Amino acid sequence: MTTISDLSTDLIGEILSKVPITCVGNVRCTCKRWNASSRHRIVGKAGARQFTGFMMMDFKVCSARVDLNGLLKDEEGSGPISIKPIDRFNKIEISKVFHCDGLLLCATKDNTSLLVWNPYLGQTKWIEPKKSYHRLDRYALGYDKNKKSYKILRFVDDAYWPTTLFEFEIYDMNSNMWRTLDVTPDWDIEFFRPGLTVKGNSYFFAKQKIMLDIEEAEDDVDDFFVSFDYTKERFGPHLHVPFHSHLYEDTVALSSVGEEKLAALYQCMDKNMMEIWVTTEIEPHEVSWSKSYFLAVDKMIPLVNGSFFINEEKKLALVVTLDALGRHKRAYIIGEDGYFKQVDLGEAIVIPDEDEYPCFPLLCSYVPSLVQINQGKRKE
Repeated sequence: MTTISDLSTDLIGEILSKVPITCVGNVRCTCKRWNASSRHRIVGKAGARQFTGFMMMDFKVCSARVDLNGLLKDEEGSGPISIKPIDRFNKIEISKVFHCDGLLLCATKDNTSLLVWNPYLGQTKWIEPKKSYHRLDRYALGYDKNKKSYKILRFVDDAYWPTTLFEFEIYDMNSNMWRTLDVTPDWDIEFFRPGLTVKGNSYFFAKQKIMLDIEEAEDDVDDFFVSFDYTKERFGPHLHVPFHSHLYEDTVALSSVGEEKLAALYQCMDKNMMEIWVTTEIEPHEVSWSKSYFLAVDKMIPLVNGSFFINEEKKLALVVTLDALGRHKRAYIIGEDGYFKQVDLGEAIVIPDEDEYPCFPLLCSYVPSLVQINQGKRKE
């Protein structure tokens, strides 16, 4: 008689690939062999046929699974997109999520707490602030390549607030301490343009800092990437982007491609078009881009807190965003030869108040890892 323990490794992987990331731990416990194996390697890792990650729905973190083969079929509804709430956080409202190396950094809606979470291992850690967190905080998660120490970047730089806000801090998850960074930025990073971490370093789309009393033509304001190197704990130089964005009308969003590349989605109001570009090499002090865009379409979409992912093999992109009023979630599938399809993901149950910001990013890619979270002091 064949038992669970007799199944081949390939078949085990096939079975676990159909299990939501956050439930793999429970499934592993059904068999000692599965549990022992998963402590040293990733089992059930998604293949090229599907995308796995997390989606923000009504200030809740949900697991998301996308059937890439089904995306391009001309069927109505959102069948290829599976979204399931995560019970573990059903009493916690999350407004921001950031991914690095299998870890997720989550910021709560009330701006009082940060949480680091490894969904694959089920480990969590609450991060206490040095003083307090702020609703305009920008965050990123990366690691020191020399020590493999994970660190959190927190900064706020806002001259429009009733009182000027300027704080740059870094948190070391090994020492469990915040430290102030000495930074004099010559750039601005808009609040709704979160950064992205690739190979341990974070990258942000930024614009030249201008004085409030200087009226300057939008076309004259430079735009570029800036990086943050967690090993050196400092920001890098301006990095070239293959497009020029206006201050307000145009939109830009970032995504990772695997664990080595960065993708940028750019929408140009003047030309009524969308382009997606992919890096060929990216490091804190230099970047190179593909000679031509990855995908392009003569359409624009409301990119309210929008996020996306691409699949290079299938030459497609999935963009998830809110409508112009922030009430409906929609997915847009973009493929070769101008292929364009819209999928309605439903109306938001929780509509942010006028003084609240909606969740971002709406879609976050995820690659499982065996990274252990150093617990240190825990918030009760």
